[in-house]
Amino acid sequence: MDEEQRRVVYRYLIARVGLRKADLPPLSDLEYQMKHGFDRLTGGVVVNRNATQPITADDQDPAFYAAVVNGHAEAINITSLDLEQTRNFVLHNKGSLPPPFGRSDSDVTGPTDDMPDVGHQLTSRLDPGMAAKKAQWGSYPPDISDAAAG
Repeated sequence: MDEEQRRVVYRYLIARVGLRKADLPPLSDLEYQMKHGFDRLTGGVVVNRNATQPITADDQDPAFYAAVVNGHAEAINITSLDLEQTRNFVLHNKGSLPPPFGRSDSDVTGPTDDMPDVGHQLTSRLDPGMAAKKAQWGSYPPDISDAAAG
């Protein structure tokens, strides 16, 4: 698979993690499998390296695949606007994901004054985005704090 096809797969899995509360497969396994021509990846995603759109199925969440890749909004509980936003993120690397589904504002604990220092590891609904940033999936603005420290 070429780099852009791999990025589509990563963005798809990030979306599935964030929106469906799925587990993110081990990144090292995915990278190895995609670089070595596996058709069925850890996490249930089926790929075709010769197709324009590399994801051809999702054995673990076929309804999510139908919605995100094929645009069938009725396959999952999602608004048309959120589906469009998700599809743009996954398939075209444009924009960002909508807030995770099934989570309410009550899941956010404590006032912002009680937020941990920036240096601490945050465990929240932002984790999939942080994983994507750390793996350099998609395009992200440079981290100014790293440049200032160096």
